Parts: sequence; C-alpha cells; structure tokens
Amino acid sequence: MSGKTFFTMAEVADIPSHLQLDKHFGHLSAFKLTCVGKVASRFAKDFAIEFEVALVAVLAGLAHAMGGLVRTSTTFASIEPPFSLLIVTPEPDPVWPEVPVRFVSHEFSASMHQCLEAYLIQKQMEGCKKGQDPSDTSLKNAAELAHRLYVDGMVERITTGSVIFPFPRSLIDNHVLLTTPPVGLCRALRQLETLQKFHLENALSTGTRLVAPDGVRSSGVPSFYWQVSKKDLAPLLKENPWLTGVPFVIAETSKPGVPHLDTSVPSLVDLHRRCQKLVGERHAARGMGQCITTDDKTFHPYRHFLEEAQASGSEDRHARFLSPRMIAELGLKFTSVLTVLEKKRQPDNLEAQLGLELAKRLAVRRQRILSAAITADEAKSAPNLSGLTSRERALFLRVVERDGLTKTELGRSFNRMSKEERDGILANLVSRNLVEIREGAVFRVAT
Repeated sequence: MSGKTFFTMAEVADIPSHLQLDKHFGHLSAFKLTCVGKVASRFAKDFAIEFEVALVAVLAGLAHAMGGLVRTSTTFASIEPPFSLLIVTPEPDPVWPEVPVRFVSHEFSASMHQCLEAYLIQKQMEGCKKGQDPSDTSLKNAAELAHRLYVDGMVERITTGSVIFPFPRSLIDNHVLLTTPPVGLCRALRQLETLQKFHLENALSTGTRLVAPDGVRSSGVPSFYWQVSKKDLAPLLKENPWLTGVPFVIAETSKPGVPHLDTSVPSLVDLHRRCQKLVGERHAARGMGQCITTDDKTFHPYRHFLEEAQASGSEDRHARFLSPRMIAELGLKFTSVLTVLEKKRQPDNLEAQLGLELAKRLAVRRQRILSAAITADEAKSAPNLSGLTSRERALFLRVVERDGLTKTELGRSFNRMSKEERDGILANLVSRNLVEIREGAVFRVAT
C-alpha cells in the first residue's frame, strides 16, 4: 500500500502546528489496521488509482449508505457520518468514481424490495406458527402496502441528481445524497437562481434541514458526491466561488484509472455488500441509531487539536484552511464510520486518532487543490458565509429573500429572537460586508 510518506518539508513549512500530522497515525499505511483500509486497498488496486483517493471515496460511499445510523454527540454539534466529496479526475467521464455510491444510487431499490419480500415471508411464517391464518389478506396486504410505501419513500429520497433545494419531498430518512447531475455539474449549478444557490450553500454547510421561501421543508440534510474533470474544475469554481466556503473534501487523481465494467470484481462485491448491510441497519433503525459520546479519554486528540488551534490563533492567520471546528467535525465523521465498520459501540483510540489525522491531511490537500484552481480574488467574489452560526445564516438568508425589511420586521420573523440578539447578528453581518443598513432597512450588499 502506497501511503507511508508524509508531506514533504516544503509542504510542511506553511502548515500551522495544529495541522501537522502525527508520526504514528498521520500516514496512510496506519489504515492497514482497519477493515476499511483493506477494502480501499483492493479498490485502489482494481481501478489503478491512488490509495488516498480510494480511501476517501470508499469512506464517502459507506458514510452515505450509513446515513443517520450513528450520531456523535459533542459540546458544539450533533454529527452524523455523511460528508460531501468532490473528486477531480484527468478524464472527463471515468467509470470508477460512481462505484462507491453505485449501490445507493442504482441498486438500492431492487435490493431493498428483496429485503422486504424476505421480511414479509418471515412474518407470514411466524404468523402460521402462532396460529394466525396467513390467508387473512386484509391484514397481510395492509402490512405489505405500508412496508412497500416505506421502501419506495427511501428509494425516492435517499439519492437525487438534482441540486435544487429543498429536494424531493419525503418524510422518510434524514439525509439525501446529491449525485453528479446528468446534465453536468457546471450546467446544473448555472441553472440555479441566486437565492437557490444561497439555500444550497447553507444546507451543505450547516448540515441541517431548512425551509424554502415557499414554506416547503427540506426532505433531509444534504451532502454531495460529485465528480468533475480537472480542466473543468477552475471554471466550476470561478462560476461558483461560494463552493469554496462549503466544508467538502476534495480528492484528485493524478492519472486515469482502469475502467472495470465487470461488477463481479471482488472489491466491488465487497463494497456493495457492506453498503447493503449498512442500509439495512439504517432502515431497521428508523431514526433511532447508535449514539457515540465524546466525554471520555478516547477523544483527547480532538480536544487537544481544538485547544492548540485556539491558542495559536491560527484560525485567523490561516483562513485559507478549513476552520479547526470544521476539521474536527469531519474527523468525527470518519471516526464514526470506522467505529461502525469495526462493529464497536464506542470508538477506541485507533478510530479517534485515524479520523482526526485523515481530516487534517485532507484539509491541507483541499487548500492546495483549490488554490491551484482559483485565485484568491475569485474566491472572494462571493459572500463568505463560513464561520457564521446557524442563526446568523438564517437571518442573512431572510435578508436575501426579502431585501428592505426593517430591523423590527426582521427580528419578528424569527421565533424568540431578542432585540439584543438581532442587533448583535446584524453588527456581525455588517462587519463582514454581507448586509448594509440604510434608511432604517436592511439590504444585502451587492457583489
């Protein structure tokens, strides 16, 4: 497995101390100790891609299949596994990037209906054992219809090629996977109106359900799994500089992979089997998943990381990186996926360390790739919403939706918002050049 090297000395020179990799867990070969490392290693070999890219792609696919099966409770957020991933490839339309989410986006429907059939047969046999008459079609059909509706709802909502918020309406599940749109990513985003882009960016950044201007509630918390060719990356970011503020992972391959069209390749079979199992557990949990708590010594590396970042003040001096909090949240997502795959109720030190070190590594990679694709001036051409609280974001979106509201009208449009809170939020938004107050009304600053 190629992954024993750290960053070069030249690369390390401009990396703040809290992002320096740990000598024991900061190299990719440390993942040899986990089952996901073995899956990713086979995947990288079968498709001839870098192990780091294969590892991130496999983790994303498994995290999307996992959905809200597990939740990590912290002092600053409630975190669930799905994370957004943009894969950059030399070729415009490679085969392999779709593979890690293929089960969720293509084979999910048939598989879940097979699970349903097996479930109904089992229930029918149990009914016979208990002396119940399986020919009581009214009860049996009602149960079958209910389960079919549930499965159909998940199939419809668990993945979509649309980037238009609030996404397909459904009461089922808590997450939605945005796959690369059939028309292409650049064209799909180009078709969005300004307000729709603000809503999409907010939904992807906050990890919360939102309400559209027409009152329609989002069907789930979105994250994306997109692929773009290297020649299209710069135009994509130039047209959509708001993307740079979204805490997504970006992985780039240096050479074309091998196109395997045979779905019986062992790495594919293994990956789809794992995804099917995770989705089955997610389906059975029905919103009552496992909870990981961070109040013990296992999560000391995360606390140390955040304390060191805060003490150094590098969040301000190194704004080009993801904020320390976003890096910690990403690491906790990785840790939760590793924990579930290792069939543990709570993570050990290995899962905690590997999750954080991978998040730090990817934060640096992200900056290097984005900096090479878009200039600093281009990145600043869109409102920078990173670092805003959910309440601050919500108030800013309200201004975008209804320019010219008075401060009183704006405050009244939120439940339990005091005058002091409103004025504090407005002061912050004004200082960041997001809104302006003139003639007693609040307006969005034109870009």
